[in-house]
Amino acid sequence: LGRLEIADAPSNPDTIYALGSDAVSSGVLGVWRTDDGGNTWVQRATGSGVQSGGCSNAANGGSQMWYDSGLLVDPGNPEIVLLSGVDMWRSTNGGTTFQDITCGYGNGNVHVDHHARAFLPNGSGGYDNNKVLSGSDGGVFYTANAQFGTGGSSSANRPTFISLNQTIGSIELYSGDITANFATAANPGASAGAQDNGSEWVRWTGTDPAPAQWTVRNGGDGIYTRIEPINELRWYYSSQNGALVVTQTGPNGGTTNATPSASGWGGDTLSFVMPVEIYRYGELDVAGSGCTTAVGCTYMLGGTNRVWETLEGGIPRSSWYPNSPNLTKNTLGNRSFINQLAHATKSPTVVIVGTNDGNVQLGYGMNQGVADSATWVNLTDGNTVLPNRPVMDVAVDVGDALNPAASAIGYAALGGFDQNTPGTPGHIYQVTCQNNCATFTWRDVSGNLPNIPANSVAVNPNIPNQVFAGTDWGLYYTDDVSVPNPVWYRFENGLPRVMIWDMAIDRGFTTLAVFTRSRGVWAWPLPSGPIDIIFQDGFETP
Repeated sequence: LGRLEIADAPSNPDTIYALGSDAVSSGVLGVWRTDDGGNTWVQRATGSGVQSGGCSNAANGGSQMWYDSGLLVDPGNPEIVLLSGVDMWRSTNGGTTFQDITCGYGNGNVHVDHHARAFLPNGSGGYDNNKVLSGSDGGVFYTANAQFGTGGSSSANRPTFISLNQTIGSIELYSGDITANFATAANPGASAGAQDNGSEWVRWTGTDPAPAQWTVRNGGDGIYTRIEPINELRWYYSSQNGALVVTQTGPNGGTTNATPSASGWGGDTLSFVMPVEIYRYGELDVAGSGCTTAVGCTYMLGGTNRVWETLEGGIPRSSWYPNSPNLTKNTLGNRSFINQLAHATKSPTVVIVGTNDGNVQLGYGMNQGVADSATWVNLTDGNTVLPNRPVMDVAVDVGDALNPAASAIGYAALGGFDQNTPGTPGHIYQVTCQNNCATFTWRDVSGNLPNIPANSVAVNPNIPNQVFAGTDWGLYYTDDVSVPNPVWYRFENGLPRVMIWDMAIDRGFTTLAVFTRSRGVWAWPLPSGPIDIIFQDGFETP
C-alpha cells in the first residue's frame, strides 16, 4: 500500500471512502467504503474501475498516485464521488466505477495532475454538485455541469471546464532568481521554474516592477533558474533530474546544454528537484572571487548526493567536476540526496549543504579547480541537537572574507513536524563554527514559529541578525536571531499566506524575492534596519 486518501460523506458521517495506491506501480490499488463509521469496509473498485475511457495516460489513475491523489464526496449525495489523479474522475454509483471527466492528455482543456477539488455552494445553504473547482499543476479550473455525460475521450460526453487562471497567480514555483540591484536597476529582471509549466523570465522597464506577463523559455518541469548578475547575458534554466541549459545572449536567447556529460551527475542519486546555484556576490576582477567584468560570475554548484562545481559557468559541459564524497547518510535509498546548497555570502570557498536524510555538511577549500580537493565537515553530530528530518534549505556566511576558515554561522530549515522528532523539535536551527569547524555548536532558533515545515531560509546581509523563514504558511522573519528565544513575525503587507519554496537576495543586497507554490513571485526592498511593521500578534494581523 502506498499513499492513502480518505473522504467522508457530509450527508452521512458514517459513510467514508478510502483511496489506496499501489506502492510499486503508483496506480490505483482500490477504493473502499464503509457505511458504519469504519467498523467494516467493502472494496467498491479496483484499479480497473478507474476507467480511462480512451483518454491517454489515464488508465489506473495515471500511475502516479504518490503525487496527485485525492477524494471528495458530494455534500448532499454519498453516492457521488470525485477522484483525483492525473485526471479527475467521477463516480455516481458509490465508488463502483469512475469515469474520466477531464481527459488532460487527450483533447481536454484541463491541465493534468490534480491536487484539489471542491463543490461550490448553491446559494441556499447547500452545495451544487454540478459546480466544481479543480486545482492542478496548471492552476484552477471550473465547471458548471460536472454531472454531465459519461466521460471519456469524446468532449461531447464530458463536462465543460474553463480556466480561471487569467486573473489569479496559481502556478507552483520551485525556485527563481532576480537580477542585480533589483530595486534600483533601470531594467530589472527575474526568472522562475514552475512545476509542469517550464521556466519563465520577465524584464521590466523602470524601477517599479509591477505584475507582468512572463515568457516561457524552457519546457518540461521548470526547476531551478539562475541569472549571471554582472552582464546578465547567461540565464540558466533547469528541468527535472538536473537537466540544465544556459542562454548566452539574454533571457530569451538560444540555449546550450550545460549539464555534465553522461559520466557526470546523471549517474548519482539526485532529487527530481535537483538544486543548482551560482555565486553572485564576488568582488569584481579580484582573483578567486568568481566574478569578472568581462565574463561575469562563473562559479556554480550542483547538488546530487555529492557537490559538483564549475569555475566556467558550466560552459563547456566538461568543466563540471565533483568536489565532495557522498554527503548523505545514505539511509533513504534513492531519496538520499542533497536538497539545497549555498556558498557563503562573503566567500565562494565555503559551501553549506543540507540533505533529505537529515545531514548538514560544510565544505572548505571550494572552487580551486581540482576535483575532490575540498575538506568537508559533517555538522550533523548524530542529530543529537539538529532534528533528524529533511533539511530543506541552508544558508551560511563567514566572519572574515580574508580568513573564511576562522568562523562561520550557518542556518538549516527543517521540514516535517515536531511530532516526527519529539526529542528535537523546531524548524530553524543555527550553527556556529570555529577554526574550520573543528568546534561547532547548534542552537534551536525557532522561537515562537508555528510547528509547520520550513522550506527556505535567508539571512539579510545588511543586518545579519535579521533572518527570514519561508514556510508552508507564508514568510516569517525575526529582527534578532541572536537572542535566546527569537521572536518571529509573519510578514503580511499583501504577501499571501502560502507555501514559500525558495527565496533569493540580489547582488547589491537591495531586494528579497520569494517564490511561492501557487501565488506567484513577490519582491520586497531589503531593509537596512528593523522592519517597521507592527504586528498585533506574532502570526495574524499587521
